[in-house]
Amino acid sequence: MFIKVLHKLAASSCLVAGISLVGSVLPQTSFAQTNAGFILWGNTKDNALDYCLDQGSADRYDRYYLEVKSQKFKVSEVILTYPEHYTGVFDQSGIELRLSSDCRSGKSIPLESATWDKENRRIVVVPKEAVPANTPMRLVLSNVRNPYFGGMFQLDARVMRADVPVPVYVGSWIIGID
Repeated sequence: MFIKVLHKLAASSCLVAGISLVGSVLPQTSFAQTNAGFILWGNTKDNALDYCLDQGSADRYDRYYLEVKSQKFKVSEVILTYPEHYTGVFDQSGIELRLSSDCRSGKSIPLESATWDKENRRIVVVPKEAVPANTPMRLVLSNVRNPYFGGMFQLDARVMRADVPVPVYVGSWIIGID
């Protein structure tokens, strides 16, 4: 009886060792985050917007693909604001606006300007021509230096109407940095 138990333990040990060996030989892949996030506090007008990150790790360079839902009016500006505790660094030359509902694809459109106002914690993107109504967009931020410490960060999106220069809140990206 004792020998049978030892034999079963040895067989299961070999199985565990084999699985461990195969797991260490397989290529290690990391999947960047893609998530619409969630909003814990706020009122009914709060909308979680979709996003994708290439890395999603603290203190690393990253690329953000931020959804801007299509609007029923022409859009002349896209405005991103972020909280004081978000300490990431943006590359002003790495900002683009793409026409797409897919995360990492889409046609980049010419910009009049793309500015990062560090003191007021906002990015303003102005396309050369207003984006037509009912057109999905992605705000793409390349060469972003993620915050030194990870956490959850709520970045808010507003767009400027082309017909009436009034900023309209369109939603929030709840971004998790590991």
